[in-house]
Amino acid sequence: MYIAEYRYWFALHDYRIEAQSQELEARLWEVFPKRCLSFWPYFMKDRNGMKDFLERDMPVAVDTEMKKLGRFTTTINWLKAWVKVEWRGKIWCISRDGRMWQYEPGRPVDDEAGRIVWKIPEEGNIQEGANVQPPMFGVFRSPISTEVIASFLDDFRECRWFDAASEMTWERRAGMDLFILKLASGNQKFELYFQPGKYKGQDVGTVLDSLFDRLLNEGGNHIIDATYEGKILLRKL
Repeated sequence: MYIAEYRYWFALHDYRIEAQSQELEARLWEVFPKRCLSFWPYFMKDRNGMKDFLERDMPVAVDTEMKKLGRFTTTINWLKAWVKVEWRGKIWCISRDGRMWQYEPGRPVDDEAGRIVWKIPEEGNIQEGANVQPPMFGVFRSPISTEVIASFLDDFRECRWFDAASEMTWERRAGMDLFILKLASGNQKFELYFQPGKYKGQDVGTVLDSLFDRLLNEGGNHIIDATYEGKILLRKL
């Protein structure tokens, strides 16, 4: 009688799963530590292992809380893709906190990163000490520094020329960040070579907006070279 009562009181009677999709809930139950069903104190430790496994296996964020004694709630949501990058011949998604996974066409959360795919040279822009060989599957810490991309987006994503971008490349030249953008508007095409570090303290985004508007009115295809301090060069494309 005592053993039966003991098992009853420590069984996991109250467990809620708040998942963003049925797919996520089903995957959670596949890896749920079964021993916790009959003895909820095990879940105090096992929930961390479950979280670590799921967050390596899928682009998700998992959080488990004990609301009251022996009563747990697990939330599991898809990570939001912040940017997409083309690196080592594949398309990858990166979340804002720097987790990285292979892009899957048609998965809505992957498409939240928008239409632009950043091109990253194979050996360029790798964080110091990072493992440059990505695993075959799953989610891992991005070896590509995200802070430069974040700074660029924060400074220039509201510019009109940014809206016209169809492709962006980020690389390092002579120790400085270089952004190469391909722009299109109607039948006109542009290539923008841009090193923001050459224009510290200047509102170069607004200057490029004015220049872009002028070139749209004049017609023709152009290379806009903003890799020189204090000046912007124009060439025919």
